[in-house]
Amino acid sequence: MKLRVYSSRNRSGDIMDMEEAREWDYYDPAALVVVENELVRSYNELLAVASRPGTRDKELLDVHLMITLTGG
Repeated sequence: MKLRVYSSRNRSGDIMDMEEAREWDYYDPAALVVVENELVRSYNELLAVASRPGTRDKELLDVHLMITLTGG
């Protein structure tokens, strides 16, 4: 299974192997990782979403990497 990763810098989505997501910083409080419309906070949570009925048969999962802005 592969990931199509969208971000503010890349709106068309890069395709990458799931294994590459192991290196992401899921614990960064200013960043959000949203997979198939669900917030995930670890690589294991990403694997759990990928293995669910309805997603496990997909070739590509949509991932949105977002940076939160705080303050005013």
